[in-house]
Amino acid sequence: MQRKVMIIGLDGATWDVLRPWVADGTLPTLGRLMRDGAHGNLITSIPPVSASAWVSFATGKNPGKHGIVDFVFPKEDGYQVLVSNVSYRASKALWNIINEAGGKVGIVSVPMTYPPEHVDGFVISSFMAPSQESQYTYPDEIKDELRENVGEFPLIMFEGHRAGRSDLFVEDMRRFDIKRAKAVRYLAENKEWDFFCFVFETIDTLQHELWHLMDPSHPRHDPAKAAEVKDAIKGFYQDIDKALGEIVEAAGEDSLVMIMSDHGFGAFHRFFHVNNWLCELGLMKLKRTPLSLFKHALFRLGYTPMNVLRVVSALKLSNLRKRVKRGRGRGLLRKLFLSFEDVDWSRTQAFVVGNFGQLYINITGKRPQGCVQPGEEYEALRDRIVREALALVDPDTGEHVIKYAYKREEIYTGDRLGKMPDIILHTDRSRYVSFGHADFGSNRIIEPSYGQTGHHNMTGILGLHGKGVDPSKVVEGARIIDVAPTALYAMGIPIPDDMDGRVLEEAFTSEYRALHQPAYTDSSSARERESEDYQSEDEEKVMERLRGLGYIA
Repeated sequence: MQRKVMIIGLDGATWDVLRPWVADGTLPTLGRLMRDGAHGNLITSIPPVSASAWVSFATGKNPGKHGIVDFVFPKEDGYQVLVSNVSYRASKALWNIINEAGGKVGIVSVPMTYPPEHVDGFVISSFMAPSQESQYTYPDEIKDELRENVGEFPLIMFEGHRAGRSDLFVEDMRRFDIKRAKAVRYLAENKEWDFFCFVFETIDTLQHELWHLMDPSHPRHDPAKAAEVKDAIKGFYQDIDKALGEIVEAAGEDSLVMIMSDHGFGAFHRFFHVNNWLCELGLMKLKRTPLSLFKHALFRLGYTPMNVLRVVSALKLSNLRKRVKRGRGRGLLRKLFLSFEDVDWSRTQAFVVGNFGQLYINITGKRPQGCVQPGEEYEALRDRIVREALALVDPDTGEHVIKYAYKREEIYTGDRLGKMPDIILHTDRSRYVSFGHADFGSNRIIEPSYGQTGHHNMTGILGLHGKGVDPSKVVEGARIIDVAPTALYAMGIPIPDDMDGRVLEEAFTSEYRALHQPAYTDSSSARERESEDYQSEDEEKVMERLRGLGYIA
């Protein structure tokens, strides 16, 4: 290896929050990395969801090649909602390529790495791992080694105060990632590695919940509550910055350190319930059975998951709130709430699964009850949906809800293009969030946000620091798919020619570039993967987690 590379992810980090604190000295580690290194914005993949973004980072490719567009997706030949995992990734990851070149890797808490791959080095999965008892590490003994030396590696963050005491919620987030950071420093100092990647998870979670207390312009901003939690939030970022500095120190002076986020963040104001909109357009039809008609009548009267959640939250019935959130996709609640089980697929032309407007056409021959003919009818329907989406205006604000409506071939390329959504309804900002769970969460098409007050946007952060990096260089136009080829370049490893990303050569000095030219190699579409098997019981546990977080019904 030409040199070591360490990549540290700050999930959901945005310069909008960080830059003022860097300027006034609140975040000295980030300040030093920016001052002595290169930095800039990092544009993420479309849609800006962590599942797709982290895989785009890992592979250097767009979703049309690696195959993952969200945490959930509809079964290719049906309507069942499935959960993404590493087995669906259709391309080599950065760490696979480094292993093939003879390097050792350490991968910790990177989303979409469960089940853990059998690498030369170690993997600690996170987030999508089913439970603390599951086999989320490779090799297995890493789990015990950490427990003996630094304590149990926390796998699942405690969110009991998510809808309650904001100060306690901030402390829960701080404690979770600081404990993880201690384990990461131990690994960085005691294990052999050429490439190390670790992701701080809690910035994303905290910003989802507390953006209205961080942003005075948010319609739900409460100055009194904001004042109460201001110091706790600032302290959270300071502790993350301190932990970041300790990990960077463990990387060593000769390593290239890259800081990045998978997407940016901003104020979340309004829900766009896409499946309700499709019903209004006549493109989604419900069954006319007595039960479905009864459920639809209750739905129109306001018997919806979101309204029930509002009631139990207002009554501070936290246990019941959790049961509603986690149970609405199955059991008794599934039978009471209007859901995909009530959709008449034989008359439904389009539907949405996912949280960022991923729309699928019900094509004849592709899905079991498809009713849209491929070819001319398919294209005419897509044209209509794009036209209607771009014309959609929020009646309460007068704003256009959808900024871009992409046909899949306009933004994706590759041999997984046919698995991508037919259309992406892209707001290009966090203000409006397309809500396409596999249920009908509300009986409205557009309404004020409930629960979360911050959400993802396209612009994340990027920083590079180390010998050969151009100090204080502002990098323009960087994309998340550029990180992998840039890391390979720094390590002196040839870059597969099927990567969509480019080497960010401008981040390095002219002297460094003169001595180090990027090298490329022929790529192979085949990828051999060794990992633990993904079991059906694992998927149900992960589905339970995603229900609790609001990703699926």
